[in-house]
Amino acid sequence: MRNPEPSARQAPVFFVDSWRVYRKLVDQNYMFHREIYAELGRQLRAVPEQAFDLLDLGCGDATNLVPLLRTLPLASYCGVDLSEVALAAAAENLGGLACPVSLRQADMLDFLNREEDDRYAVIFSSFALHHLDTAAKGAFLAACHRRLRPGGRLLLIDVLREEDQSLADYLDAYCGTMASEWRALSPEELDFAIAHVRDCDRPDSLGQLRALAAQAGFGRLIPHARHAWHHLVSLHG
Repeated sequence: MRNPEPSARQAPVFFVDSWRVYRKLVDQNYMFHREIYAELGRQLRAVPEQAFDLLDLGCGDATNLVPLLRTLPLASYCGVDLSEVALAAAAENLGGLACPVSLRQADMLDFLNREEDDRYAVIFSSFALHHLDTAAKGAFLAACHRRLRPGGRLLLIDVLREEDQSLADYLDAYCGTMASEWRALSPEELDFAIAHVRDCDRPDSLGQLRALAAQAGFGRLIPHARHAWHHLVSLHG
């Protein structure tokens, strides 16, 4: 679950309110952050470069990633997010990281499509891709492919539908699980979270993602972790 794009005037209040709910469900591990980020750590520690550049798209406040970053041989970290408030929190959370840190306020796809020479060994994005429609997902993956160094990888954490599951059936099933199992949320918080999912979530299946990745130029998509609808995959050139 990621934030939709509020207006600039509404962004600070929206971020604080929605991020409070998001942090609550992360703390309860409803989206399997513990298991998935443990596997993410294993994948990042397996990057062959002795020191590598990492681009984090839709970084939010970087809370989930910071413990891993402190264990990695990073040459640099760049985080991109639309929310100024999120980036201010990220700057505080990333303080003391033993590499250069750059934070950019931008739309993910706009940032990727800028005429810049920067290339990355690793591009990472967590629970953001499923907010894009199919065409935008393809454009995002193609832009990531262009911004990776030879031999680089794109690591994605996201929700995915079953192969034979319609979007309507997925939303009903996911929201049904939320209503029955996310008991730590207040009724108002649960209503907020369910409304967000129904309004903003547009996940594809793993097979559809694999096809989009191939069209974007990636040679391999490797699944690394799956917990219910929550996945970690890597895409390699």
